[in-house]
Amino acid sequence: MRPVSICVPVLRRYDLLKEMLASLRYSHVQPKAVYVIDNGANQAALHDALSSSPVPTFVDEPGCNLGVAASWNRFINATEDDRIIVNDDVTFAPNSIERLVASPADLVWAKGLGFAYFVIRDACIQKIGLFDETISPGYGYYEDEDYLQRLDGRGTKPRAATAEEVECDAKHAHSATLKAATHEDVIEHHRKFKIAQANYIKKWNLEGSFQ
Repeated sequence: MRPVSICVPVLRRYDLLKEMLASLRYSHVQPKAVYVIDNGANQAALHDALSSSPVPTFVDEPGCNLGVAASWNRFINATEDDRIIVNDDVTFAPNSIERLVASPADLVWAKGLGFAYFVIRDACIQKIGLFDETISPGYGYYEDEDYLQRLDGRGTKPRAATAEEVECDAKHAHSATLKAATHEDVIEHHRKFKIAQANYIKKWNLEGSFQ
């Protein structure tokens, strides 16, 4: 088995990041390192979260919120196979990493979690490319849908890379970051969502699918 890297962007839920890192203590497969992109600005909370990590942890502080696609691409360019990209609101079961990396596919999702917890290998990037940072610049909507269009047309054409969904018992606190947002943050979320949706629709000529 190749060494495994865990890659996680964090914005404001450092409490969930702490739980995720702590869950690695019980993993059957110990990652060689955890790479964190800190898109937030709470040094004290970040330091507290990192204290729970049982493995070496490295932090990238870009100075602004890169958004999802740019964060994922930064991880991909900085790490080698096998890399797992995961939301900060996921916790690992002891067998989660073991089961995910056992799949030989180019792209492997944890069952039911989609792009909240996935392996993306160099072979996938060679066949499909990096994530499109223009769909949702500085935030995070529809870059996953765009990647699925490039993978197989969302089930309408043969796959350009091998892909598999694997049951691995990980837990996901759905929309946890949004639940901690202020009223102003929620309004901004909906505004940016609509912008990203419009970019996605325009790119793939899907106007009729969103009426």
